[in-house]
Amino acid sequence: MSSAKLGRKGWVKIVLAEKIGFCFGVKRAIEMAQAALKKRGPIYSLGSIIHNAQVVDDLSSKGLKVVKDIRGIKEGTIVISSHGISPKIAARISKQGLRLIDTTCPFVLNAQRIAKRLSDEGYAVVIVGDVNHPEVKALVDFVKHGVSVVKGKKEAARLRVRHSDRVSIISQTTQSTDNFLDVVKTIIEKRPKEIRIFNTICKDAEERQGAARRLARRVDVMLTVGGKDSANTKRLFEVCKEVLKRSFLVESKNELRGKKFMPGYTIGITSGASTPEWVVRQVVSKIKLKGKSKKAKV
Repeated sequence: MSSAKLGRKGWVKIVLAEKIGFCFGVKRAIEMAQAALKKRGPIYSLGSIIHNAQVVDDLSSKGLKVVKDIRGIKEGTIVISSHGISPKIAARISKQGLRLIDTTCPFVLNAQRIAKRLSDEGYAVVIVGDVNHPEVKALVDFVKHGVSVVKGKKEAARLRVRHSDRVSIISQTTQSTDNFLDVVKTIIEKRPKEIRIFNTICKDAEERQGAARRLARRVDVMLTVGGKDSANTKRLFEVCKEVLKRSFLVESKNELRGKKFMPGYTIGITSGASTPEWVVRQVVSKIKLKGKSKKAKV
């Protein structure tokens, strides 16, 4: 863990979480997109390649065109986001004769394979996650029938599960372990005939949440830096908020305006897996710049 003291005693102190910057899957996706941009022909991204506006804007400035649908595209290359793609959409891309570059995170690919296998073996599949997230939408399409998506234990409690049912549970890769286990416990209490449980949460997400939780217990204010449409960033913020009420989610240094950090405060900073390190450094620099006043307001 690294830290930065802002001078004399009484000034603001900044402590960075153990895990900052891109995870492996995000870094891999960006590198694949950058390599694709060096080749000839139009390059399209089906949705945002990752959920970070700064990175998407940078890639767009280099020629990566973000599209919501492949209809009307007659030639070129389609870059699939790190969140994965529905097999139905993959088939459409192939049918249209377009080249496909699949940047799906390996952890997401693993969840997709598990979902398909469980479905093929006749299990009803329960996915713990956000029904509107691209990763979950793709996961659903890997299941032939009998799929349910639940956000947490309240939705799990409303699921109709019979004693004769064969049920399986997997997770969106950016979920918190605690939420996943709460859903598992709720469904076990319904006593299905058979239940299979696969923890498909990304190792980086688990480690990042654990590091943020430990840091939040030691500081006066906790900042989570990252895109507000990023599932892993929002989950990281929720984990911090459960530990420390004075926790905030900021997308960039510009969102620090109006936040007061008292002299002597220790500020903890973590970041989502899709947040570039340079964005975190800008946040730190802004706090350093404003943290020298008696009552730092940044």
